[in-house]
Amino acid sequence: MKNLFIWTCVLVFFACNNSQSQSYKIPLEEIEEMFSKMEANGVYTDRTLLWGYFFTADKKDHFYQITKELKNQNFELVEIFQADDKSYWLHLERKEIHNPKSLFELDKVLYNVAKKYEVTYDGFDVGNINKGQPIPRDTYVVPEEFKTTDYPNDNFPYLLVGNTAFDRFLHKPEFCYFAKITTACVSKDTATMLPTNEELNDLDQFEHTIENYLKESNIQCYYVFRDTHKGIRNFYIVTNDKTGTTTVLNNIKNSKKLREFDFAIATDKNWDVYHDFRKKIRDK
Repeated sequence: MKNLFIWTCVLVFFACNNSQSQSYKIPLEEIEEMFSKMEANGVYTDRTLLWGYFFTADKKDHFYQITKELKNQNFELVEIFQADDKSYWLHLERKEIHNPKSLFELDKVLYNVAKKYEVTYDGFDVGNINKGQPIPRDTYVVPEEFKTTDYPNDNFPYLLVGNTAFDRFLHKPEFCYFAKITTACVSKDTATMLPTNEELNDLDQFEHTIENYLKESNIQCYYVFRDTHKGIRNFYIVTNDKTGTTTVLNNIKNSKKLREFDFAIATDKNWDVYHDFRKKIRDK
């Protein structure tokens, strides 16, 4: 049995392909996960999209009956074709708005149609109502595609973690201010000077808190990457508001409510800081 979800990096196409026995149903949890991924990639899921639905069988005899029945529910025939493995496929589509629950309920209907005509309902895909165009999305939303590397530097481990999805970020010229936030780490290992497990949790919470303070102050910003080396943690946030970010970070620092830290904000229109990080990730 196979259940395959396909998501392209350019957000043109999302497909669910279920070439299993008819007794299998795509779980609501998997559909919810699909919508979460779409939204995390900036897709506007609350608007009309072109949803495609697929049936498959060894013979195409009943496809015309299925098409006629579903036409009454505003489904349109796209094509009937034969695959390389000699199986036949029916592709229908409908322009509509879905959420996870509505798509799950529609799947139930289509599974019953497939059972009635002794064929297999094989799932769905989704695209722009204007065929050939990418799905509309908020290009300011950056998905999370974190990569890591580590290597020795000055005889100590150098740890690097960052979000490589910025390779496709379209608004780099606008977001050209990199805030480097630096704090000392608690370490009990003099050979590595790496943070303790408890300290790692505290560092993560510290970073999240900084991000939340900025966002609560209506500062649009993104977490880019961090490095840990010789008892020091640096993490980098990029923003389009240097003045506002400076004010917020100074207020946090002066309040002494969080751990001690320093920061510096550099204008980096070419994103050299990010490209240096990407080079380290690729080279290691």
